[in-house]
Amino acid sequence: MHHTDHRRAHIAFLSIPAHGHVNPGLGLVEALAERGHRTTYANTAEFTSIVSSAGATPVPYTSLLPSPSDPQQSWPDDPAAAQSLFLDEAMSVVPQLERSYAGDRPDLIVYDPAAFHALVLGAKWDVPLVQVSPTHVYSAALAEQFLPITTGPEMAAVQRRFEDYFAEQGTDLSYVDISVPRRGIVTIPRAFQYFGDQVPEQFTFVGPMLTDRAFQGGWQRPDDRPVLVVSLGSAYNRRADFYRRCLRAFADLDWHVLMSVGRGVQPADLGPIPANIEVRQWIPQLAALGSASAFVTHAGMGGVTEGFYHGVPLVAVPQAADQFMNADRITELGLGERADADAVEPEQLREQVLRVAADPVIRANCTRIRDEVRQAGGVDRAVRIVEDELRSAGRT
Repeated sequence: MHHTDHRRAHIAFLSIPAHGHVNPGLGLVEALAERGHRTTYANTAEFTSIVSSAGATPVPYTSLLPSPSDPQQSWPDDPAAAQSLFLDEAMSVVPQLERSYAGDRPDLIVYDPAAFHALVLGAKWDVPLVQVSPTHVYSAALAEQFLPITTGPEMAAVQRRFEDYFAEQGTDLSYVDISVPRRGIVTIPRAFQYFGDQVPEQFTFVGPMLTDRAFQGGWQRPDDRPVLVVSLGSAYNRRADFYRRCLRAFADLDWHVLMSVGRGVQPADLGPIPANIEVRQWIPQLAALGSASAFVTHAGMGGVTEGFYHGVPLVAVPQAADQFMNADRITELGLGERADADAVEPEQLREQVLRVAADPVIRANCTRIRDEVRQAGGVDRAVRIVEDELRSAGRT
């Protein structure tokens, strides 16, 4: 760990209540706490134990967003509706956190790109901000590709709502500040970022900031058979039909299969479970991927970067949001294959898993991205960026 003389600063982490947004930054929480900084983490009560075990003091608030532990709640698919929901969330969270942090303002805010309340609070408190992005970040070339999604009357109306709210809060923020932070840490490898060579220089690609995640528990492979991990992540995972097809696909395979089905699916509802398949509602995924020969993933960025860290060939079955874009990128870069979760037949899924695990080109590509991830600097580099920001803002 890089050490410099620094005074203990108060660093507030602001994210949204979603595992794919909280998990990528936990290594940084842990490392800053170890270096003597005081870290607080504003999120909902269901993340209290996770952020506490990383070394932060939880600052709970009530959220309008779908709860990860309530299978009945779901995220909107429409980009304008999702953006609008995030704005409603910011409007609801800002006054709550103004109360919680009254008399104890942070020296710096580390925030998730979807936590728009962080931008408002940073501007109102005149506190420096560092964004930690768990997915692709802005470049002019990427924005050009997404013009059909980001323009149009619905999106223009949402943009006006943002601008009005920012002005009403007495800030000089504009809609552009949402995607272009003053300083950004990116937890994906630059090679995976679309137009990675054209990303503005305020973004630094440090790769995943992984720690041993001891709080998640470990996982040991039961024998020397190859291991397959299957997971659709923590948000869009109520897919009992897909899990049943996996049971049929891998039942006669001489592999050990570890399958996570999420809180919304009871393993007992899937019918008879073959002896070589271990079905759980939740798995310590990072630990399990250390033993895996292949990974069937929804292609959420958190899972994908964990796969990269261990150099595991992927079969992507995207469900929503940026997962389709990630799945395309996985095939473009020769890191695996993709399948349609609604239509893929068990036989086809089994063949894809065996093919990606055995393909020497895919394996070489996965090794190359693993090496890039491990050399990107990870959490140590992120700590240096945060402490440099504290110093340049005169906060240390």
